[in-house]
Amino acid sequence: MTSVDPQLLTGLGSAASIFLASAGAAIASSHSGLYAVRGNDLKAFAPIIIAGVLAIYGIIVSVLLVFTFKDDMTQVEGYRNLSAGLAVGLACAASGLGLATFMKQINEHHPTMVPHSTSIVSPESEPLVGRHTNGTFQQNQQPISFVYLCSCLVFLEAIGLYGLIVALFLMA
Repeated sequence: MTSVDPQLLTGLGSAASIFLASAGAAIASSHSGLYAVRGNDLKAFAPIIIAGVLAIYGIIVSVLLVFTFKDDMTQVEGYRNLSAGLAVGLACAASGLGLATFMKQINEHHPTMVPHSTSIVSPESEPLVGRHTNGTFQQNQQPISFVYLCSCLVFLEAIGLYGLIVALFLMA
């Protein structure tokens, strides 16, 4: 049976946590940035802030793993540290992909409708019920509720928080 260096496993866990969490935050931030550019108030920046929290989770675990380096680490501790890094990294990556998918759908289905923004078409020229276009029925697009938006973002971001909690338990 071969022995694996526990410091190497801890280093890999630290690298995985920061890389995967940052990748999840980056993809979520890219779609959230498009939403923020189209907004005309500070509320449009809420998705970017929530996406950035995912990277912070990875940094927290990475720094804690670096502080656990010692000369007399066992192989079990090394595997636990690798598991902790992977737990938070993969959870934040999944959370970031969920946030990106959600924000992409909002950007595609409400291209000009962000909270408190003005629409290109005046409300008087839009029909109240909907209209027929090329044989299909389209409903009017309603502005996105800020409370609805933030609620969805917080629930999607909670996946990364669960990964952080699991990682902290693994490191304890």
